[in-house]
Amino acid sequence: MQAESTQVQIRLATPADAEVVAHLVRRAWADRVAPDSSGHQETAERVQADLERGYAWVALSGTEVVGTVRLVRHPDPRERGVWEVRKLGVLPEYRKQGVAHRLMEVLARRAFEVRARELRLAVRHDQPKLLKWYTQFGFVYDPGLRYSTPNPNTPPPFVMVRRLEVLS
Repeated sequence: MQAESTQVQIRLATPADAEVVAHLVRRAWADRVAPDSSGHQETAERVQADLERGYAWVALSGTEVVGTVRLVRHPDPRERGVWEVRKLGVLPEYRKQGVAHRLMEVLARRAFEVRARELRLAVRHDQPKLLKWYTQFGFVYDPGLRYSTPNPNTPPPFVMVRRLEVLS
């Protein structure tokens, strides 16, 4: 890790952070993801809705939010114990400094705390290089899974899963 990442602090996001988180996602995805991605239309209302069903974290450099990720309970009540990783984003000038790794580590700790049995995430069809990146966190591609909230304007995403052992 470079020196800058040690200065970045991670904290749980609050509803008051919703607008800043939405703006961060739009900025972080602007140069990386195709224009038809739902991330470009991210709103404070969507962030609030996710916070009502889960958690979000922000990475801070001083007072500036430079990264974010969410952990949200699966919307289908039949999918008990399944949580989704959503909207990971880091500003370009903070990439390759370990910020995304730290956000994913904090998210994984919370997943164990809430006794999640499974984590899922979606990788856009045009971002296959991310499949390999997420494997370092124990995720594997599962072609049999469908994402809970796919973007109707794009081909279906790759769905990755990480099954967790819940200790009683």
